[in-house]
Amino acid sequence: MAGADFPLENRRCERARQWSSLCLDGELSELETALLEQHLEACDSCLAFDERLRVTAISLRTTPSEPPRVRFQIPERTRVRFPASRRLAVAAIAAALALGSLVGSMLHRPAANPAPAGPQISFLTRDMSQLRQIPRGKHIAPPSPVREPGEPPEGII
Repeated sequence: MAGADFPLENRRCERARQWSSLCLDGELSELETALLEQHLEACDSCLAFDERLRVTAISLRTTPSEPPRVRFQIPERTRVRFPASRRLAVAAIAAALALGSLVGSMLHRPAANPAPAGPQISFLTRDMSQLRQIPRGKHIAPPSPVREPGEPPEGII
C-alpha cells in the first residue's frame, strides 16, 4: 500500500504510517494517538495514506466470508517407521558412546597418591613459618597499616 502513491519523506512519516496501522487495531497510547493526529494535520501524504488504510480495513472487516468453491481435504500425516535393523544400529551406537565416555573418564582420573610436593611458600610474604602455624590453629593477625597523625582512619575518605 505504501508503494509509489505514498513516498516516505522522512522517518516521522514512516512512524506515523506505522501508528496509523496500529490505531486501527486500538493499540496506540493516548500520547501516540495525539502525536499521530498532529502529524496528520500537517502532512497531506500521510493523511491520504491513513484514509486509504481505514477504507481498506473497513471493507475487509465488513465483507462477509465466502465458503471455498472447491472442497479440499488436508492429507493425513503418515507415520515414519524405522526398520528393526536401524533401531538396533542406533542402540548400538548409543551403547558405544556410553562405554567410550566411561573408559575415557577412567583414563583421565588423577593419580591415587600424588607425589609429595616441596615445601609451600606463601606468595604474599614468602615466609614458611606462617604456613606452619596454620594447621596448629593459631590465628595470624594482619599487620596494621601505618597512619600519620591527623589522617582519617582507613576506609573513610
